[in-house]
Amino acid sequence: MLFLITIFLSAFLLFQVQPLIAKIILPIFGGGAAIWTACLLFFQTFLLFGYLYAHLLSKARSINLQLKIHAIIVLLSVLFLPIGTINSDVVSHTEQPLLSILLMLAMAIGWPYLLLSSTGPLVQRWFSLVEQEKLPYKLYSLSNVASLLALLSFPFVIEPVLTSLQQTSIWSLVYLLYVVCLSSLMVHVYRHKIDDKPVNHDHLHSENTQENNHPLLWLALSATGVVLLVATTNAMTQNIPPVPFLWVLPLCLYLLSFIICFHSPKWYVRWYWLLLFMPSAIIAIFMFFIGSQFGITTQVVLYSSILFSACMICHGELVAFKPRVSQLTWFYLIIALGGVLGSLLVAFVAPALFVQFLEFPLAIVMVFVLFAYAAFLPHKQVNKLVLTSGMFAVICCFALWQLNSQYLQNDVYNARNFYGVLSVKDIQNDEINERRLIDGTTSHGTQSLEASKRCIPLSYYRAQTGVAIALEQMSLLKQQNHQALSVGFIGLGAGTLAAYGKPGDSYRFYELNPAVVSAAEQYFSYLSDSEANISIVQGDGRLSLANELGQAEQQGNNTQFDVLVIDAFSGDSIPQHLLTLEAMALYWQRLTDDGVIVIHVSNSHLNLLPLMQGIAAQTDKALRYFNSRADKAHGHDTEWVWLTNNQALLASAPTKIYQSQLPSTGHQTVVWTDDFSNLFTLLK
Repeated sequence: MLFLITIFLSAFLLFQVQPLIAKIILPIFGGGAAIWTACLLFFQTFLLFGYLYAHLLSKARSINLQLKIHAIIVLLSVLFLPIGTINSDVVSHTEQPLLSILLMLAMAIGWPYLLLSSTGPLVQRWFSLVEQEKLPYKLYSLSNVASLLALLSFPFVIEPVLTSLQQTSIWSLVYLLYVVCLSSLMVHVYRHKIDDKPVNHDHLHSENTQENNHPLLWLALSATGVVLLVATTNAMTQNIPPVPFLWVLPLCLYLLSFIICFHSPKWYVRWYWLLLFMPSAIIAIFMFFIGSQFGITTQVVLYSSILFSACMICHGELVAFKPRVSQLTWFYLIIALGGVLGSLLVAFVAPALFVQFLEFPLAIVMVFVLFAYAAFLPHKQVNKLVLTSGMFAVICCFALWQLNSQYLQNDVYNARNFYGVLSVKDIQNDEINERRLIDGTTSHGTQSLEASKRCIPLSYYRAQTGVAIALEQMSLLKQQNHQALSVGFIGLGAGTLAAYGKPGDSYRFYELNPAVVSAAEQYFSYLSDSEANISIVQGDGRLSLANELGQAEQQGNNTQFDVLVIDAFSGDSIPQHLLTLEAMALYWQRLTDDGVIVIHVSNSHLNLLPLMQGIAAQTDKALRYFNSRADKAHGHDTEWVWLTNNQALLASAPTKIYQSQLPSTGHQTVVWTDDFSNLFTLLK
């Protein structure tokens, strides 16, 4: 029973901490979906370190020596509790802040995570020595069940109820319970005096595991599974907010395939899963190009089906080629190494090679290739499985090449970095030539290519929208006092809002993604054509505002804005840390007494109005809502919210004419803090 409890607790803690710690660091790096990719790289890397440690320790000359060494490691891990201490001094807001994230995670949870990672293979090895008549592989299945429960409990039980501080405190207490159980288990193993007994696992070997030593196949299957896991998560959260549920769901499906395959090989039938995966692969190729046109539920269902069928093939083949028990730690070590390689491919190699998330469709093709090789390997014969799988690999490659050529034909600029995929496309809209900035698959700014119209703001920022009215009316109010307007913008996009600048005005843009700055300056003319004094600050908007405030207070000259525009999208997602009460308190410090905060709330998947109402009530500000419906020429509905107590602005004629009635959303008002936020409650 001690083996079961220890395995269960270690796996539960191992996977419970993943979304927990990722959400804590999310705002520090701008709230983008790529942060989860970086976190997965850390988790896979430390899992490898844990498996490597377990493998090397299992080679020690005696079990008693293993127990003594491991006891020291266990005691050292307790010194790093409680977990979650974040040192923001290591943050580097460069184009690729991966190293900063990895270093931060190592300091926050590194040593306990390493110990938890080693527990599975090490305890299974000890189990095989104590209970020599039993196979240990079902313990691996049990550990994955615990991991699955940990992941599912986070978005539905933990996150909606507990603050981040409470979560880390409770996790640390449960970790102490795990340490007690592990210590008791080690005493139990020690008392069995295994060193004095002969070890014989020959009766456990079956025909299909005696000669199965194919580390390169294990490596490729494991790596492909992880590439699909990370790439599917990226695809799902590209235009959907990166809520922990959408991190957890793909990981749950990934683990579920492990549970099914390792619990009983009979559940993996090659022909069945190949037939299921073939239509999923075709859907995956098309989803790569048109996925954003589906609703959130449809996207989640389709991506989940694709991932699960692919992982069943990868992990089913892993089990089919698993080695004898004596090679157990070696087998798990190779699986962990494959996981790290898969994460590295997505985090480092793919961004360097591709300007799109091409690793997603290419991993689909790779599943067919590996399946064909695995089907060929036992008898070294080309059979129906090999031919069918190879044929579909060719079909997928051809479809990908054709569709990608059409998708890229209008591109004039492409970039990919840590913050996502960016492109500039020249298109014809109702016989009007336009240039659009596309973040993921979402338009973040449009400009006419006709010289006479290039200074006219379009799309979400056109005339008579909430942001346009705020800038124009605040400019008029400042002119009455013979003053220029000072505006801060969190989010640059194509720089469209610079078109509203008047001579003498000061427009300051805060932009996290350096590729956006390059695109706005080189491929759009809004910034260069503006009559205002334009400045751009690269970095997270909230952190930059706070740093400037600290410097200004030291120098005694706090420069304040009349208008602060919050328009920081990544794809179609909103960075949560920009909309908390603490963030709002900072914004009001940077605004004049009659200032106004203008927030872009247009979103395909989130209803942000309950949050806006909650913030207005908590900060005692008036709220005005502007919903501008699209016409044929502009093509985008756009929603903006004002927060202000400027009575002159609220009483102006354009405000009264263009403001909209707040819709009845059916949601209760919501308030976020830095310690507690839940995007799941705002999903449409």
